[in-house]
Amino acid sequence: MNDKKQVFITQLGSPKSTKIKDVRSYLREFLSDPRVVDFPRPFWTLILYLFILPTRPKRSAEAYKRIEFCGFFPLIEITKGFTRKLQQVLPQYRVKANFILSETRLKQDLAHIKDETVYVFPQYPQYSGTTIGSVEDVIAESGQKDQVVMLKSYHRLKAFIDLSVARIEEHLTKYPAEHLVLSFHGIPVRYVTQKGDPYYRQCFETFELIKKQLKRDADKIHLCFQSRLGSEQWLGPYTDEYCSQLAKDGASSIAVYCPSFVVDCLETTDEIGNELKEELHELGCDLIFVPCLNNTDEWVEGYSQLVTTVVEKGVEASESLMYQVDETEISKSLPAQQTKSSQLSPKARKSISIVFLTLFLDLVGFSIIFPMFPALAKYYLEVDSQNYFLQLIFGSITNFTAYGGISMSNVVLFGGALGALYSLLQFVAAPLWGSFSDRIGRKPILLISLIGLFASYVIWIFSGNFTLLILSRFIGGIMGGNISTATAVVADVTDKSNRAKGMAFVGIAFAFGFILGPALGGIASIANPMEHFPQLVAWGLNPFSYAAFIAALLSLINIFLICFKFEETLQKKDERSSYKTNNIFKIFNPLPIRNVNLTNLSYFLFISAFSGMEFTLTFLAVERLSYTSMDNAYMFIFIGLIIAFVQGGVVRRKAHQVGEKKMAMYGLVALIPGLIIISQAYSGLVLYLGLFFLALGSAMAIPTLTALVSLYSPTELQGKSLGIFRSLGSLGRVIGPIAASLIYWKLGSSTPYLVGAILLIIPVLVLTKIKEE
Repeated sequence: MNDKKQVFITQLGSPKSTKIKDVRSYLREFLSDPRVVDFPRPFWTLILYLFILPTRPKRSAEAYKRIEFCGFFPLIEITKGFTRKLQQVLPQYRVKANFILSETRLKQDLAHIKDETVYVFPQYPQYSGTTIGSVEDVIAESGQKDQVVMLKSYHRLKAFIDLSVARIEEHLTKYPAEHLVLSFHGIPVRYVTQKGDPYYRQCFETFELIKKQLKRDADKIHLCFQSRLGSEQWLGPYTDEYCSQLAKDGASSIAVYCPSFVVDCLETTDEIGNELKEELHELGCDLIFVPCLNNTDEWVEGYSQLVTTVVEKGVEASESLMYQVDETEISKSLPAQQTKSSQLSPKARKSISIVFLTLFLDLVGFSIIFPMFPALAKYYLEVDSQNYFLQLIFGSITNFTAYGGISMSNVVLFGGALGALYSLLQFVAAPLWGSFSDRIGRKPILLISLIGLFASYVIWIFSGNFTLLILSRFIGGIMGGNISTATAVVADVTDKSNRAKGMAFVGIAFAFGFILGPALGGIASIANPMEHFPQLVAWGLNPFSYAAFIAALLSLINIFLICFKFEETLQKKDERSSYKTNNIFKIFNPLPIRNVNLTNLSYFLFISAFSGMEFTLTFLAVERLSYTSMDNAYMFIFIGLIIAFVQGGVVRRKAHQVGEKKMAMYGLVALIPGLIIISQAYSGLVLYLGLFFLALGSAMAIPTLTALVSLYSPTELQGKSLGIFRSLGSLGRVIGPIAASLIYWKLGSSTPYLVGAILLIIPVLVLTKIKEE
């Protein structure tokens, strides 16, 4: 047995190589860490796999190529060199480098320790849950926590501060600069303000200690933060924006040093040394990049004293090697992080995450039928042609059209009637659910409606005749009105400054639902359950039962989610403010809020035009391009991907800055060329070009119009206002498909889209009448 004590020098790591597949693997593991990105796992997993991993690895691989040398990365090689030097200075210990995301991993080394104490030294000067917290997780998962001693930070270490100052002075002596920026790695502001992460304060202490020792004008030494990810607000000011502003204000040279790193890596060498340097050069300003301490002899010697003290005397004893700061003075001087919009509270984030998953699963079940509509309509017309309800609907259609037989025009009209039934029932139910939820709470209404949805899908599984299909759609339509309640939950937990952000999550859930739902529907349509389970055909099993089973399963998951994970968000139950009436039609009376009524009118006209396109699209694709159910599914997947990308990357970040009204108008205008292009689409390329504009426009319009209604509604009427809003949307989905189907039959497949494009001019004009409050 080796009596020497084991010391681990631990770093994050780098990709295995600059190959895109290796960078993707690295990013997948890094960004899957809930310490790094703490968004709800279902939501973040969809974002990660649908948007980040397909595109970001290529850009990151190019960045890694700029810093590699003979196939090696600076972070890995410098850390190993530092460890070798440290071993020479400390022969009494076994010193080894390991990594969180590279070989050799800390997890592997911890698995090999036996009855001994090991000492872990993460190479991050300041503590953050996103860095050292991840190291703590690895230690905890190893089951060796009791045998590990870990140094959590050394941001005030005298050797670190003194050598950083010497490093800066050395470079500024050779390359004078007007300004010095100390650029720390950023983290979301929320991590500091809500989670209590000490990182920001420790960065400021490091900044103050370095600034105090530098013999330079303190007003020209600046604290900044770099390396942002996503649209959430991070610690600021942002290094790139701040330096660019200095250059625009006349600075000719700026030096940048990164004190949250002790080893140069992608964030320092490329982000600062290459990208920021090029950006400032274009503004006529030179950037002087000051390297990290890396593996210089002086740093190895200074760090060895820290290691020796911790190993021999304990972590507490390391305070003797640290500079002391006046905690009161630091608290007074620490700049407040100003947020552009109020941050969502932990409870709000939890509620929205559950609502997101609920709506997502709900919309998957709802949209799973979309690509199958033409096939479903033909199936029941062929196998149950004598059904009373079928004769009632189809007979009316044939009488109206004066044509018999199962033509595509008749199928479109029949499908329009069937699709409109669901939306008609939603139209009636949505405001009722919203008003009831204002009185008795969101949770019981969500549970009731989800149980009803589950029942409707179970009936669909065994809908061997058209009567049961109608019953399934009838129950589903009524219970599908729960969307207004789910939206009211978001309104409960957000305020005016972040309402659009919260509603964007609703929109993203819709988008993801419309991605996965049609995809599952297309896949489910490939297999015929009647062939696999012929003994169940007598019970009503049909070609669409697999899709119905998937929808039922998702609804069951939703029920358990709301029952056991969701906490009530309606705080006040003021009976005087609750809406009570025995006449459901009074619910649809205009509210005494002009802006809400104008927004509702715009939304109704928009949804009427959009749903007419949405419903007839599959029939147009079948007629013009001979699309199958799977081909139709691809269309909806494409639409959903664009919507999710725009809502997640643009609306959620920019809506409050641009203004909800203005962004809604942009969206409505973008829809017009989309409809015109589809009207002339006789090839897949032209069709998808039109779909792009439609998806772009709806992605901007839907969440911002929803936000406008919520913003202009008083707290006690949130449920009712959003219920009416959703109800008008459902009414639009009744009128739109029927009107579009009739126009499709009477005037041809191009005309519904041209009429819709003209119709969309009206809501744009209506929105101009809204007065900002």
